Amino acid sequence: MCNTCNVPVCTSCVAGKHNGHKFSKMVDAIAQLRGENETQIHDKTNEANQNITKIEDNLKLFDNDVESVIKAITDQGNMIKSMVDKSVAQMIALVKEQSKKEKDKLTKILSAAKSTLVAGQNLDKRRRDLDKTRPDETMVQQINKMKEDINKLDIDSLPQFPKISFHSKAVTEDDIRHLIGSYTLR
Repeated sequence: MCNTCNVPVCTSCVAGKHNGHKFSKMVDAIAQLRGENETQIHDKTNEANQNITKIEDNLKLFDNDVESVIKAITDQGNMIKSMVDKSVAQMIALVKEQSKKEKDKLTKILSAAKSTLVAGQNLDKRRRDLDKTRPDETMVQQINKMKEDINKLDIDSLPQFPKISFHSKAVTEDDIRHLIGSYTLR
């Protein structure tokens, strides 16, 4: 075997163009090639095993990182939901409180208007009853007294009636995503 050219040679080649090349026996050359192949295979399989181990370890780390990111997103989402629920509850409580104050004002005004109506109806009944009596000096006094009572009857002007409305803000999915945060995947 020609060690320089790494090819099998015959005895006639030794005398010819392979002049000056080193030769070894075929058995020795095969043993050497087998050893080199075995070493290279061993090195490659070791490297492949190391790569597999690194890939598996990194897959586990990546899975853990993914779970951590999912948990962080979920926690952030739950916190934002809780904040939204709290804000909604506070807004509703404030609307109820303020609307109750407005309704109480209107209820007092309504009660006063009903009292005025009853007083007016009572005066009208007195007037009709007075019309049925005989005209005399007492009647004149009662009519004048009724006139004073009518003048005391105060009709309140109507208040500015409260109005309530809600103006929602446009919220997109991107707005929500920006509230939650972001992640990077490299």
